[in-house]
Parts: sequence; structure tokens; C-alpha cells
Amino acid sequence: VLNQTIPEDGTQNVQTGGAVTVVFNRPVVPLTSSGKQAGLPQPLILDPVVEGEGNWVSTSIYRFEPGPDGFAGGTTYRATIEAGLTDVTGAELPASVSWQFTTQNPDVLMVSPPHKASLVPPTRPISITFNMPMDRASTESAVSLSPGAALDFEWQEDDRLLVATPQESLDLETQYELTVGQSALSASGGAGLEKTASSDFTTVPFPAVKQTYPSNGEIASPWQRGISIDFVSAMDQETLENRISIVPEPEEVTYHYNEWIDEFDPSYSSFNLNIDFELEKNTQYVITIPADAADPYGNTLGEDYVFQFESQGFSPVASLNLPSPLSQISASFPSDVEVIHRNISQFEVGLYQPDSPLTRLEMFSPWQEAVPLGEALRTWTVPVNTPRDEVGTTTVSLADGGVLPNGVYVLTVTAPEIDPDYRYWQNQRHVLIVADTNIVISEMPDEVHVW
Repeated sequence: VLNQTIPEDGTQNVQTGGAVTVVFNRPVVPLTSSGKQAGLPQPLILDPVVEGEGNWVSTSIYRFEPGPDGFAGGTTYRATIEAGLTDVTGAELPASVSWQFTTQNPDVLMVSPPHKASLVPPTRPISITFNMPMDRASTESAVSLSPGAALDFEWQEDDRLLVATPQESLDLETQYELTVGQSALSASGGAGLEKTASSDFTTVPFPAVKQTYPSNGEIASPWQRGISIDFVSAMDQETLENRISIVPEPEEVTYHYNEWIDEFDPSYSSFNLNIDFELEKNTQYVITIPADAADPYGNTLGEDYVFQFESQGFSPVASLNLPSPLSQISASFPSDVEVIHRNISQFEVGLYQPDSPLTRLEMFSPWQEAVPLGEALRTWTVPVNTPRDEVGTTTVSLADGGVLPNGVYVLTVTAPEIDPDYRYWQNQRHVLIVADTNIVISEMPDEVHVW
């Protein structure tokens, strides 16, 4: 008797490339090699008939595999083991055993470009993957593109993959719908798709500039170097490189073009041209991208794209002209300090005296704001009118021409034009010692010298 059949009776959506396996409850054939099965019984009968080959994989298991075309799609097969089949002992199958199964219908597994894709090149081939070999003629006639476009077809992967290539470039910035109708038939039978398959995609837009850095009319940041241009779609590098006008012309220019395409979310795509060069200070730049700058398909900007921006001068500076972060001045001379300044309207100096002795960290790392300041002993606000980008120095007398009492002080200097985040590279917070006497200590393993 039969212990098991694969597929089981009544199974639906059986793969067309699958096999039929019959498991008996006792050995039916003697143990033999795969090359000596010619004389063994072939017990399985399929209706409709299927080309293929059956083999005994063991003494009690028989397996039938269809040929290259597989089972017909969307077809119900009746499988039968007829009565009279004998086992190795001579016992017969007393009655015929039948069961049936139905194969899956043809279906579209995948389309590329995928559904809802964007930025699709107008000459890109369209790939349609089916779940089984397809009839070429009926499938090609069932494939259409709307708006209409003539297609060339190429079959691959044993007629499971159809590649449809537009005979002419598709329209730009247009949504297309690919349709595979129900009239597309499987290769080994008359079954068609259960339902029409469709997928839509949008082609790339016309060439255009999305944005620039710096933007038109902007004053560039102090750290700006060169320019960056973002396009809405891919560009032909040869129509850009060394063809963009930069006035005034830099001495040395380097072009770098990079692109990244996200078919599902255009906002993550990037088509960027970076032009690296040194910006002159306080200079008005005019950038012109030529009208014939083109995408890879020959479409151009159509007109010059012009933008301009202004570079900044040197960064503003307000810095104590003392060796950072700690210095000593003599009590034998006036307690005067200099402030170096550039591109500021005024500066403010603050004089503080800590309430308690400073630690080593506080003395040597005052820019970390480790020193508690408290209330200022005195402050000075000094206007300056040094010409733009020129460096000036101004003397501030901390004791009105006299001398501060001996001690440890903290000096600060600030200016309204200086961002607090950029103070770290300027000497704006300083530990100042006023004294004429120094003690030097030298410690040895067995003695200490003081002088």
C-alpha cells in the first residue's frame, strides 16, 4: 500500500518544476544503483501526460521529475498507481490508487525597476521575472507600457526572465505603467495569469540645478572652500569638468563628481559636483554653469545657470598678547597688557582675582573655564576702528599707569563679533601673576634644592 504521496491529494498551487514522490509501506524493488534501473517498474501514470523521468531513490520510494518545461501551469493532474504492482516478495497492490493535485498559475514574481521607483533612466531595460517558463509569443504580446512605447524583447533563464528594452528613449519626468495581461501563457500549457500584473515607475527629470553651496547671494562661511552644486538627476561629467566659469578665476581648481541613486526615495539621491579651490578674502564670486551642460542622455540645462556669493574676510580676533595660558609680569613696571584685534568693533577686558589659590589644572587650563571668576575687579570697554582685515594692537592699563598689587589674577577679553564656540584658539582667558620674586625648587632622590 501507499504510505504517502507528495504532493498530497487535493494540493493546490504546486510548483511547475516540482517532483512527484510516492512512498510505499514495504520494499517494491531490490536495492540497486541509479545506473541499473532500466528494468525496474515505472508505476506512476499522470493525466495529462508529462514528459520526464522516474527513478527509485530507495527500495520503497519512487520519484518522478518533469522535463525542462515542467508541469503545465494552472492544470489539475491525476496521478495513478495501478493495481497489480508487486513488491519484492511477490505481493500485489490489490487495487489502483489515484490522487490529484493542481499546479500554480503563471505569475509575475518581480519587476525591475520596482514598483513606484523614481529617477529611472529613459533607456533602462525593464526586467520581468516569472514563476515558470513562459510562452514567448503570448507573453510578449501581453506586455505593454503606458504611455505607449515600442519594446524589444530578450528571454533569459530558461524563459523565466523577459527583458523589455525601449526602442527609443522614454519621455523624461513621466510616470509609466508596465502591464502584463492575463493572456501571457505558460510555456508548457494553456494557463494564463490569474490576474493582470502592473507596476509603475517615473523617469528622471530634465537636467536642472537643485541647490548650490554657497547659495545665490549668500555670504560664505569663514571655512568655505570652493563650491558645491547639487543637480536633480545624473549629469555627464564631460559637459561639466573644466567648463564652469568662476570669476575671478582661481589659480588651481579640482573637480569631483559623485552620485548616489535611491529609486524609492528621491530625497536620498545625490548628484553632486564639488569644485575645490581657495577663496580669496572679501571677494564677490560669479559662477556660471553653461547651458549645454547635459545629462547622460543628451538633454541640456537649456540656459546658463548663474549664481553669486561673497567670501568673508579674515576671522574676527580679540586675543591677549601674552603667552597662553599663564604669564608673569614684573611689579617693577606698569601693569599694562596688549590686546590683538582684527575685524571687531570693540573689545571688553575683565580683571578678576580668585578667592582661593588656583590648582595646577586651573592655572594651566583656564580656557576650560575651570577658574571660578566671581565679580570683576574692573572692566574696560575699548572701541576700535582698525581697517578691515588688518591686525591692530591696543594697550590696556590694568592699574591706570601704575602697578597691580602682587598676586594672581585672571584676565578675560571678549568681542561681540566672536562666536563663543570659537574662543578656544584665541587667548581670551588668561592667568596673570604679578610678582618680582620666583622660587625654583629642584627635587632629587636624596635632596631638595631651592633658589
